[in-house]
Amino acid sequence: MAGGAAGEAAQAEVLRQLRSTFGPAVLETERGSTGLYALLGQVGLLERRCRNPVLVAGTASAGAKLALAQALGKHDTVGLDLVAECVNAVLARGALPLFLVAHLGIGEAESPTALPIVKGIAKGCRQADCALLGTSLEPRGGHLVGSAVGMVERARLLDGPAAARPGDLVLGITAGGLPPAAAQLVRHLLVDAGGLRLDDQPELACPLGEELLRPARIYVRAVRAVLERYRVKGVVHAVAPVADGGLVGSVAGALGRRCVARLERAALPRVPLLDLVRRVTGMADDEMARTFPMGVGMAVVVAPFYAKAAIRRIRRAGERAAVIGEVVAGSGPAVVLA
Repeated sequence: MAGGAAGEAAQAEVLRQLRSTFGPAVLETERGSTGLYALLGQVGLLERRCRNPVLVAGTASAGAKLALAQALGKHDTVGLDLVAECVNAVLARGALPLFLVAHLGIGEAESPTALPIVKGIAKGCRQADCALLGTSLEPRGGHLVGSAVGMVERARLLDGPAAARPGDLVLGITAGGLPPAAAQLVRHLLVDAGGLRLDDQPELACPLGEELLRPARIYVRAVRAVLERYRVKGVVHAVAPVADGGLVGSVAGALGRRCVARLERAALPRVPLLDLVRRVTGMADDEMARTFPMGVGMAVVVAPFYAKAAIRRIRRAGERAAVIGEVVAGSGPAVVLA
Protein backbone atom coordinates (compact mmCIF):
# COMPACT_ATOMS: atom_id res chain seq x y z
CA MET A 1 0.00 0.00 0.00
CA ALA A 2 1.38 3.40 -0.95
CA GLY A 3 2.29 5.84 1.78
CA GLY A 4 -0.61 8.18 0.98
CA ALA A 5 -3.11 5.33 0.97
CA ALA A 6 -1.65 3.97 4.21
CA GLY A 7 -2.03 7.37 5.84
CA GLU A 8 -5.64 7.68 4.72
CA ALA A 9 -6.45 4.21 6.01
CA ALA A 10 -4.82 5.01 9.36
CA GLN A 11 -6.73 8.28 9.67
CA ALA A 12 -9.97 6.43 8.91
CA GLU A 13 -9.19 3.91 11.66
CA VAL A 14 -8.47 6.72 14.14
CA LEU A 15 -11.82 8.31 13.27
CA ARG A 16 -13.53 4.94 13.75
CA GLN A 17 -11.98 4.67 17.20
CA LEU A 18 -13.18 8.17 18.08
CA ARG A 19 -16.70 7.45 16.91
CA SER A 20 -16.82 4.27 18.99
CA THR A 21 -16.87 6.53 22.06
CA PHE A 22 -19.48 9.05 20.85
CA GLY A 23 -22.92 9.57 22.34
CA PRO A 24 -25.72 11.93 21.33
CA ALA A 25 -23.96 14.93 22.88
CA VAL A 26 -21.04 14.82 20.40
CA LEU A 27 -21.52 16.98 17.31
CA GLU A 28 -19.68 16.39 14.05
CA THR A 29 -19.40 19.31 11.67
CA GLU A 30 -19.58 19.19 7.89
CA ARG A 31 -15.82 19.58 7.78
CA GLY A 32 -15.47 16.35 9.77
CA SER A 33 -13.88 17.83 12.89
CA THR A 34 -14.97 16.20 16.13
CA GLY A 35 -14.31 18.67 18.93
CA LEU A 36 -17.86 19.75 19.82
CA TYR A 37 -19.81 18.57 22.86
CA ALA A 38 -23.35 19.78 23.59
CA LEU A 39 -24.39 20.20 27.23
CA LEU A 40 -27.76 18.50 27.04
CA GLY A 41 -28.65 18.94 30.70
CA GLN A 42 -29.23 15.23 31.29
CA VAL A 43 -25.90 13.43 31.42
CA GLY A 44 -25.19 10.48 33.70
CA LEU A 45 -25.00 11.90 37.20
CA LEU A 46 -27.26 14.72 36.07
CA GLU A 47 -30.35 12.66 35.30
CA ARG A 48 -32.44 15.53 36.61
CA ARG A 49 -32.03 18.97 35.14
CA CYS A 50 -28.61 20.47 35.93
CA ARG A 51 -29.45 23.99 37.00
CA ASN A 52 -25.95 25.06 38.01
CA PRO A 53 -23.45 22.95 36.05
CA VAL A 54 -19.78 23.16 36.93
CA LEU A 55 -17.21 21.97 34.40
CA VAL A 56 -14.18 20.19 35.86
CA ALA A 57 -10.98 19.64 33.87
CA GLY A 58 -8.11 17.26 34.56
CA THR A 59 -4.81 16.98 32.68
CA ALA A 60 -2.27 14.20 33.00
CA SER A 61 0.66 12.49 31.31
CA ALA A 62 1.42 8.82 30.76
CA GLY A 63 4.85 9.49 29.27
CA ALA A 64 6.58 7.27 31.82
CA LYS A 65 4.49 4.28 30.77
CA LEU A 66 5.05 5.21 27.12
CA ALA A 67 8.82 4.94 27.59
CA LEU A 68 8.35 1.49 29.08
CA ALA A 69 5.99 0.50 26.26
CA GLN A 70 8.60 1.54 23.70
CA ALA A 71 11.28 -0.47 25.48
CA LEU A 72 9.09 -3.58 25.38
CA GLY A 73 7.50 -2.96 21.98
CA LYS A 74 4.00 -3.27 23.47
CA HIS A 75 1.72 -0.27 23.09
CA ASP A 76 -1.84 -1.55 23.53
CA THR A 77 -2.32 -0.72 27.23
CA VAL A 78 -0.60 2.63 27.72
CA GLY A 79 -3.66 4.53 26.44
CA LEU A 80 -5.68 3.07 29.32
CA ASP A 81 -3.22 4.60 31.77
CA LEU A 82 -3.66 8.01 30.18
CA VAL A 83 -7.45 7.83 30.44
CA ALA A 84 -7.25 6.61 34.04
CA GLU A 85 -4.97 9.48 35.07
CA CYS A 86 -7.25 12.08 33.48
CA VAL A 87 -10.74 10.85 34.39
CA ASN A 88 -9.88 9.74 37.92
CA ALA A 89 -8.73 13.31 38.60
CA VAL A 90 -12.11 14.61 37.39
CA LEU A 91 -13.90 12.10 39.62
CA ALA A 92 -12.12 13.59 42.63
CA ARG A 93 -14.42 16.61 42.37
CA GLY A 94 -17.54 14.48 42.10
CA ALA A 95 -17.83 15.12 38.36
CA LEU A 96 -18.76 12.70 35.60
CA PRO A 97 -16.23 12.79 32.73
CA LEU A 98 -17.77 13.99 29.48
CA PHE A 99 -14.94 13.97 26.97
CA LEU A 100 -11.19 13.65 26.56
CA VAL A 101 -8.58 14.86 24.07
CA ALA A 102 -5.08 13.43 23.73
CA HIS A 103 -1.73 14.34 22.22
CA LEU A 104 0.83 11.71 21.23
CA GLY A 105 4.48 12.46 20.55
CA ILE A 106 5.04 9.08 18.96
CA GLY A 107 4.70 9.20 15.18
CA GLU A 108 2.34 9.64 12.26
CA ALA A 109 -1.15 8.12 12.21
CA GLU A 110 0.04 5.15 10.17
CA SER A 111 2.85 4.41 12.63
CA PRO A 112 2.73 0.83 13.95
CA THR A 113 2.85 2.24 17.49
CA ALA A 114 0.38 5.12 17.15
CA LEU A 115 -2.74 3.11 16.29
CA PRO A 116 -2.46 0.68 19.23
CA ILE A 117 -2.15 3.67 21.57
CA VAL A 118 -5.19 5.40 20.07
CA LYS A 119 -7.17 2.15 20.33
CA GLY A 120 -6.16 1.90 24.00
CA ILE A 121 -7.30 5.48 24.65
CA ALA A 122 -10.62 4.77 22.94
CA LYS A 123 -11.06 1.58 24.99
CA GLY A 124 -10.42 3.54 28.18
CA CYS A 125 -12.93 6.21 27.16
CA ARG A 126 -15.57 3.55 26.59
CA GLN A 127 -14.86 2.19 30.07
CA ALA A 128 -15.18 5.74 31.45
CA ASP A 129 -18.39 6.41 29.48
CA CYS A 130 -16.85 9.53 27.98
CA ALA A 131 -16.18 10.64 24.41
CA LEU A 132 -12.74 10.78 22.84
CA LEU A 133 -13.13 14.00 20.85
CA GLY A 134 -9.76 14.00 19.17
CA THR A 135 -6.13 13.02 19.09
CA SER A 136 -3.16 14.91 17.71
CA LEU A 137 0.12 13.37 16.65
CA GLU A 138 3.66 14.56 16.16
CA PRO A 139 6.51 12.40 14.88
CA ARG A 140 8.83 12.77 17.86
CA GLY A 141 8.94 13.74 21.51
CA GLY A 142 8.15 10.54 23.40
CA HIS A 143 5.23 12.00 25.30
CA LEU A 144 1.58 11.09 25.84
CA VAL A 145 -0.68 13.67 27.46
CA GLY A 146 -4.41 14.20 27.71
CA SER A 147 -7.11 16.37 29.18
CA ALA A 148 -10.54 15.30 30.37
CA VAL A 149 -13.52 17.55 31.07
CA GLY A 150 -16.39 16.54 33.33
CA MET A 151 -19.51 18.14 34.74
CA VAL A 152 -21.24 18.15 38.10
CA GLU A 153 -24.15 19.99 39.66
CA ARG A 154 -22.67 22.74 41.82
CA ALA A 155 -24.54 21.57 44.92
CA ARG A 156 -22.85 18.16 44.60
CA LEU A 157 -19.35 19.45 43.85
CA LEU A 158 -16.68 17.96 46.10
CA ASP A 159 -14.99 21.31 46.50
CA GLY A 160 -12.21 20.69 48.98
CA PRO A 161 -11.08 18.83 52.08
CA ALA A 162 -13.38 20.61 54.52
CA ALA A 163 -16.17 18.04 54.15
CA ALA A 164 -14.17 15.15 55.65
CA ARG A 165 -14.75 14.93 59.38
CA PRO A 166 -13.81 12.77 62.38
CA GLY A 167 -15.81 9.57 62.41
CA ASP A 168 -15.78 9.14 58.64
CA LEU A 169 -14.54 5.87 57.17
CA VAL A 170 -11.98 5.59 54.38
CA LEU A 171 -12.85 3.09 51.67
CA GLY A 172 -10.07 1.77 49.49
CA ILE A 173 -10.84 0.62 45.94
CA THR A 174 -8.24 -1.92 44.86
CA ALA A 175 -5.70 -0.71 42.31
CA GLY A 176 -4.78 -2.25 38.99
CA GLY A 177 -1.31 -1.56 37.69
CA LEU A 178 0.91 1.18 39.06
CA PRO A 179 0.32 4.73 37.82
CA PRO A 180 2.97 5.97 35.34
CA ALA A 181 5.22 7.85 37.78
CA ALA A 182 5.28 4.95 40.25
CA ALA A 183 6.00 2.45 37.47
CA GLN A 184 8.91 4.58 36.31
CA LEU A 185 10.31 4.68 39.85
CA VAL A 186 9.96 0.91 40.31
CA ARG A 187 11.75 0.38 37.01
CA HIS A 188 14.62 2.53 38.26
CA LEU A 189 14.80 0.78 41.63
CA LEU A 190 14.61 -2.77 40.29
CA VAL A 191 16.28 -2.52 36.87
CA ASP A 192 18.64 0.47 36.84
CA ALA A 193 19.71 0.17 40.49
CA GLY A 194 18.65 -3.36 41.39
CA GLY A 195 20.20 -5.28 38.51
CA LEU A 196 17.02 -7.03 37.35
CA ARG A 197 15.93 -7.22 33.72
CA LEU A 198 12.51 -6.43 32.30
CA ASP A 199 12.14 -10.03 31.14
CA ASP A 200 12.95 -11.47 34.59
CA GLN A 201 10.07 -13.01 36.55
CA PRO A 202 11.14 -12.75 40.21
CA GLU A 203 8.29 -13.64 42.59
CA LEU A 204 5.73 -12.39 40.05
CA ALA A 205 3.06 -14.08 37.95
CA CYS A 206 4.50 -12.55 34.76
CA PRO A 207 7.75 -10.91 33.57
CA LEU A 208 8.68 -7.70 35.37
CA GLY A 209 8.20 -5.51 32.29
CA GLU A 210 4.72 -6.88 31.69
CA GLU A 211 3.77 -6.23 35.31
CA LEU A 212 5.05 -2.65 35.09
CA LEU A 213 2.93 -2.11 31.96
CA ARG A 214 -0.25 -3.40 33.61
CA PRO A 215 -2.66 -0.44 33.28
CA ALA A 216 -4.21 1.48 36.14
CA ARG A 217 -7.94 1.04 36.75
CA ILE A 218 -10.62 3.46 35.58
CA TYR A 219 -13.08 3.97 38.45
CA VAL A 220 -15.81 6.02 36.79
CA ARG A 221 -18.54 3.38 36.96
CA ALA A 222 -17.74 2.39 40.55
CA VAL A 223 -17.62 5.94 41.90
CA ARG A 224 -20.61 6.92 39.81
CA ALA A 225 -22.60 4.05 41.36
CA VAL A 226 -22.02 5.60 44.79
CA LEU A 227 -22.55 9.23 43.81
CA GLU A 228 -25.75 8.48 41.90
CA ARG A 229 -27.23 6.57 44.83
CA TYR A 230 -26.24 9.13 47.45
CA ARG A 231 -26.95 12.53 45.96
CA VAL A 232 -26.92 14.19 49.37
CA LYS A 233 -23.60 15.98 49.71
CA GLY A 234 -23.15 14.86 53.31
CA VAL A 235 -22.72 11.17 52.41
CA VAL A 236 -19.61 11.13 50.19
CA HIS A 237 -17.18 13.60 51.70
CA ALA A 238 -14.12 13.11 49.49
CA VAL A 239 -12.83 11.11 46.54
CA ALA A 240 -9.05 10.81 46.23
CA PRO A 241 -7.20 9.12 43.36
CA VAL A 242 -4.06 7.48 44.74
CA ALA A 243 -1.18 8.41 42.47
CA ASP A 244 1.64 10.92 42.98
CA GLY A 245 2.41 11.25 46.67
CA GLY A 246 1.67 7.60 47.30
CA LEU A 247 -1.10 6.43 49.58
CA VAL A 248 -0.19 8.83 52.41
CA GLY A 249 -0.02 12.01 50.35
CA SER A 250 -3.08 11.23 48.27
CA VAL A 251 -5.35 10.51 51.24
CA ALA A 252 -3.95 13.45 53.24
CA GLY A 253 -4.89 15.75 50.37
CA ALA A 254 -8.56 14.88 50.92
CA LEU A 255 -8.55 15.85 54.62
CA GLY A 256 -9.00 19.08 56.50
CA ARG A 257 -6.67 20.72 59.03
CA ARG A 258 -8.16 18.94 62.05
CA CYS A 259 -8.41 15.48 60.49
CA VAL A 260 -6.08 12.50 60.61
CA ALA A 261 -6.74 9.34 58.60
CA ARG A 262 -5.74 6.27 60.60
CA LEU A 263 -5.18 3.52 58.02
CA GLU A 264 -4.89 -0.15 58.90
CA ARG A 265 -1.86 -1.85 57.37
CA ALA A 266 -3.61 -5.23 57.49
CA ALA A 267 -6.52 -3.88 55.44
CA LEU A 268 -4.34 -2.83 52.50
CA PRO A 269 -4.22 -5.19 49.51
CA ARG A 270 -1.04 -7.21 49.09
CA VAL A 271 0.93 -6.24 45.98
CA PRO A 272 3.65 -8.77 44.99
CA LEU A 273 5.49 -6.16 42.91
CA LEU A 274 5.80 -3.84 45.90
CA ASP A 275 6.83 -6.77 48.10
CA LEU A 276 9.68 -7.25 45.62
CA VAL A 277 10.60 -3.56 45.83
CA ARG A 278 10.67 -3.79 49.62
CA ARG A 279 12.91 -6.86 49.53
CA VAL A 280 15.36 -5.50 46.93
CA THR A 281 15.64 -1.96 48.32
CA GLY A 282 15.07 -2.48 52.05
CA MET A 283 12.65 0.45 52.01
CA ALA A 284 10.72 0.85 55.28
CA ASP A 285 6.95 0.38 55.32
CA ASP A 286 6.21 4.03 56.11
CA GLU A 287 8.43 5.20 53.27
CA MET A 288 6.75 2.72 50.93
CA ALA A 289 3.34 4.19 51.80
CA ARG A 290 4.62 7.72 51.15
CA THR A 291 5.91 6.64 47.75
CA PHE A 292 3.53 4.03 46.33
CA PRO A 293 -0.27 3.45 46.22
CA MET A 294 0.07 0.24 48.30
CA GLY A 295 -2.61 -1.53 46.28
CA VAL A 296 -5.21 1.24 46.60
CA GLY A 297 -6.24 3.04 43.41
CA MET A 298 -8.96 5.28 44.81
CA ALA A 299 -9.90 6.33 48.34
CA VAL A 300 -13.47 7.37 49.10
CA VAL A 301 -14.27 9.07 52.40
CA VAL A 302 -17.87 8.47 53.47
CA ALA A 303 -20.14 8.91 56.46
CA PRO A 304 -19.84 5.70 58.51
CA PHE A 305 -23.51 4.73 58.32
CA TYR A 306 -23.28 4.35 54.52
CA ALA A 307 -19.93 2.57 54.27
CA LYS A 308 -21.23 -0.99 53.86
CA ALA A 309 -23.81 0.01 51.27
CA ALA A 310 -21.22 2.02 49.34
CA ILE A 311 -18.88 -0.99 49.26
CA ARG A 312 -21.69 -3.17 47.92
CA ARG A 313 -22.35 -0.71 45.10
CA ILE A 314 -18.65 -0.47 44.23
CA ARG A 315 -18.41 -4.25 44.08
CA ARG A 316 -21.50 -4.51 41.87
CA ALA A 317 -19.78 -2.09 39.49
CA GLY A 318 -16.95 -4.60 39.11
CA GLU A 319 -14.35 -3.26 41.55
CA ARG A 320 -13.05 -4.56 44.87
CA ALA A 321 -13.29 -2.32 47.91
CA ALA A 322 -12.98 -2.46 51.69
CA VAL A 323 -12.76 -0.17 54.70
CA ILE A 324 -9.07 0.64 55.12
CA GLY A 325 -9.25 3.20 57.91
CA GLU A 326 -11.10 5.96 59.71
CA VAL A 327 -10.82 9.70 60.17
CA VAL A 328 -10.06 10.90 63.69
CA ALA A 329 -9.54 14.32 65.21
CA GLY A 330 -5.98 15.53 65.30
CA SER A 331 -3.41 17.89 63.87
CA GLY A 332 -3.97 17.35 60.20
CA PRO A 333 -4.20 16.90 57.40
CA ALA A 334 -2.19 13.78 58.12
CA VAL A 335 -2.18 10.02 57.65
CA VAL A 336 -0.89 7.44 60.10
CA LEU A 337 -0.50 3.72 59.53
CA ALA A 338 -1.63 1.52 62.40
